[in-house]
Amino acid sequence: MKYLDQTGLSLMLSVGATWFQRGSGQQFEIPTRWGSSGRINLIGTDSLHACEEQLEVRELEGSCNGEQVIAYLNTLASSCDPQQLTVVVLDNAPFHKGAKLREQQASWEQQGLFLRYLPPYAPFLNLIEEVWRKLKGILMPRRCYNSVTELRAALVTGLKILGAKFI
Repeated sequence: MKYLDQTGLSLMLSVGATWFQRGSGQQFEIPTRWGSSGRINLIGTDSLHACEEQLEVRELEGSCNGEQVIAYLNTLASSCDPQQLTVVVLDNAPFHKGAKLREQQASWEQQGLFLRYLPPYAPFLNLIEEVWRKLKGILMPRRCYNSVTELRAALVTGLKILGAKFI
């Protein structure tokens, strides 16, 4: 079984917050230094083979979309053995259910890759969510990173600790 999900590692590259003075009704926004360019998005699968677990990840260009999910699933399907069942469990994000993705399903099934979906509103059933929680909450220092390069270095260190394979 492979549990597929994506995460946006929008860890802070600069301090940013909003506040408003009590009774003023007007909110003041503190601008951040990096904006959306200070975000790293990953897509990944947490594979379970007998008693072994393998995290496979890929950094995405921009936000996750259907084309990137299809490209990732194509990579997984190309490494499948048609004689061995490989099941990818997805949540119900719109980019996991698009028309183009459904068109590819028959091809992936011929390669041995089958898609199954979690029930709606059940992220606790998606085992990779715990991996992302561990990565963002424990393995990566909670701090303001001075650059995307520094954020990426912390991310790579955390992924190495988890034994991640980049695909």
